[in-house]
Amino acid sequence: MDQGIAGVIAGAAGLIGAGIGGLATAYGARIGAQKTIEAAQTQVDRQSAAEHLHWVRDQRRQVYSQVVELHATYMLATIACAVTLGSGQHMSDEELRSVRGQYIKLVEVSARSDLWGPGEVVEKVNRLHHAAGTKYTALLDWSRAIKEGRAEDVARHSDEFEIASSTDRDARNAFVSAVHDALASSS
Repeated sequence: MDQGIAGVIAGAAGLIGAGIGGLATAYGARIGAQKTIEAAQTQVDRQSAAEHLHWVRDQRRQVYSQVVELHATYMLATIACAVTLGSGQHMSDEELRSVRGQYIKLVEVSARSDLWGPGEVVEKVNRLHHAAGTKYTALLDWSRAIKEGRAEDVARHSDEFEIASSTDRDARNAFVSAVHDALASSS
């Protein structure tokens, strides 16, 4: 009987050991699964953040490119007007409306940069469309002076246009520089 009891006790101890081992294995598997889920979630979060930053950068690039393109079109139109005004001819109302329409498009697209930032680019684009507006006002005043035959004002408004054109170029260069910095830092 002693051997029988010893066998039963050894069997029970083995069964208890196996049960404890099974519980430890299950606990270890649960911990391993949790760590795997946490690692996968971290990877998904990082990838999602990286994709979002890439998307924002693409949105910025599109808006910034549109601003530069519209400004170039506006700048060429104002140069053509300046050539006409420089020859002593005033601009037609239709030509002035066309230039004003280009300026308004520039302002509308420039406003989108408020959505995408960063702050330095927003400040520079605001400076750009303000300078472009000042240039349009100088162009309009110059044309009116010619149209109304105010010879004494023509030279002054021509000079104002030249100053406004210089300010506009500087504002464009500052905007482009800020855009380069913003796109380089968000890569």
